[in-house]
Amino acid sequence: MTVTRILAALVACIAAFAGGVWLAVLTPDGLRWGSESVAAPVATPSAPAPSPSPILPTVVPTPYSGEALVYGDFVVVSARKCLGKLDFLVDGEVDRRIQDAVADLKAQGDSIPNGIVVALGGNGGATDTDLDAVMDVLGPERVVVWSTIQVPDDPSRYTFEGSTNEAIARLTERYPNVRVMSWNAFSMTNPDWLNKDGTMTKQGCQAFAEYADQVLRLTDRDSGT
Repeated sequence: MTVTRILAALVACIAAFAGGVWLAVLTPDGLRWGSESVAAPVATPSAPAPSPSPILPTVVPTPYSGEALVYGDFVVVSARKCLGKLDFLVDGEVDRRIQDAVADLKAQGDSIPNGIVVALGGNGGATDTDLDAVMDVLGPERVVVWSTIQVPDDPSRYTFEGSTNEAIARLTERYPNVRVMSWNAFSMTNPDWLNKDGTMTKQGCQAFAEYADQVLRLTDRDSGT
């Protein structure tokens, strides 16, 4: 093999790489180049998204079997009948704001059961400070389930949904007795559960009640109504 042929082969090599992916083969006559097709990665179908799971504390939660209260705003009022069928006490007011709930819960004192589901923030939103104020009243001994909020689809009016749900999700980082039921994500996958004003249909009422029961009492209910 002459120096001239080697240099020519190297020049061909550089040109070949500029044009695609190539394979070099050493033969008795010198370097021979041939194209090698590279198969594109085969796209695999993505698995369907699982139903949203509740956010549980880092400690292993235990089932709750005592008396239980669901406390909140228009969401609780909308689900009152279905919650009652699952033996929940229900305390809901359509226009209840989280800032007003603190004084009300303080007034109830020890009458609040050791298991409580809270659905607040749909009227005006909630901050970390608001949530901490409620938790200060409920204390560390109760099992407290917080529901994320789902408000009507009007971003110009309801600007607080995302920040409120993020604050609710952070509660488990500060309070080991808190569990979060992801009602926002769950209901978004089932639009027939909600009316345009955010209240629940018959199917939504049942789904909310069963989900609350599942997260608080750790029952194994199927809420796919």
